[in-house]
Amino acid sequence: MLSMKEALTNFVNRVRELAEHVRGNEQATRSSLIGPLFTLLGYDLTDPRQCIPEYKVDFGRERSVKPIDWAFLQGGKPLFFVEAKEAGRKLAGFDEQLADYFAKAPEAKLGILTNGVQWRFFTDLANTHVMDKEPFVKWDVLSDEQPPIEFLTILQKSEYNQGLLRTFAQRTLHQNLLIGELTRLLEPSPEFTKLAIANIETRNLVSSVVDSWKPVVANAISEWAKQRVLSSVIASQNKPVSAQDAAPPSSPVDKNSPKVNTTKEELDAFATIQRLLGPERTVAYEDTNSYFKIYVKDRPTWVMCRLQLDRRRPNVWIALLQEKLGELPASFVVTSPGVGWSCVTIDSLADLEALAPALRLAWDSVKSGRGKGTE
Repeated sequence: MLSMKEALTNFVNRVRELAEHVRGNEQATRSSLIGPLFTLLGYDLTDPRQCIPEYKVDFGRERSVKPIDWAFLQGGKPLFFVEAKEAGRKLAGFDEQLADYFAKAPEAKLGILTNGVQWRFFTDLANTHVMDKEPFVKWDVLSDEQPPIEFLTILQKSEYNQGLLRTFAQRTLHQNLLIGELTRLLEPSPEFTKLAIANIETRNLVSSVVDSWKPVVANAISEWAKQRVLSSVIASQNKPVSAQDAAPPSSPVDKNSPKVNTTKEELDAFATIQRLLGPERTVAYEDTNSYFKIYVKDRPTWVMCRLQLDRRRPNVWIALLQEKLGELPASFVVTSPGVGWSCVTIDSLADLEALAPALRLAWDSVKSGRGKGTE
């Protein structure tokens, strides 16, 4: 089975090969460029319980609206809508129809506009049930940029969760706003430049002198920001992991809920992790509605990993930054869903063996970091 990264690489190559051949033909674009991505993500476009082409709702007699190209369903209700245009067609101005359907189906939280090469993903961050004017993710398949693998992982049929999607969209929006502010700061105004060099420059601060300093100040700010980020990363390794940081994005967990059912698969996974950690690294577990938690023995808040095994591909949350995981098999999908955490998607419990070094390092890191502070 191909990993998500490998499958997306094949998809990108396919679009590169076929985009010009379907240019100007909407039906060919749908079948050759757009449909294959949703198939890759696990959707069956031939199953009307999952996907209905030319989907139409009643907007009333006063208003006739064309059908939307695809409605993807869950439990008979729209999950998200897709409006498709032919390859080569500019997408500007075609989001209005998508917004109409988005507003008509309040249970849908995602609208997709695409011509098979450019993709635009919308939700309703500004006003509930009103599609945002700007997409939270843009993807040009033929650009040199990497595919938005973290978002596409969430979009998989087996993983789709509206809460996760909204969290991702909000995080992306905040990140884009921050990038805009940093860009503004890294292009310092004459006033800021004067203030920065006042104690350095001995010449009169005329316009030509200030202009000569502007690129130097911008580079200095950039370097300062890099050093600050590095310091924060190092500090986070020694910072106690709070329950809030540790918890995956899910609904509050009621520990006394009768719905919690510890499965044999979870117990087998715990036994495997115990063996991989060895007798000197003792652990215990706690099962919840959303995940199976493994922590340093006698320290329930010192969580070193979490398991989500009720997925088509199991997830293992490890209390390490992604760069600390070491070299992993190419089939693993790794994301960074929370502060100080990495989420590794594996194929089966047998793959836990490959995570042994990372699991041991996570136990050591949590034990060392928490041991230095108070519980």
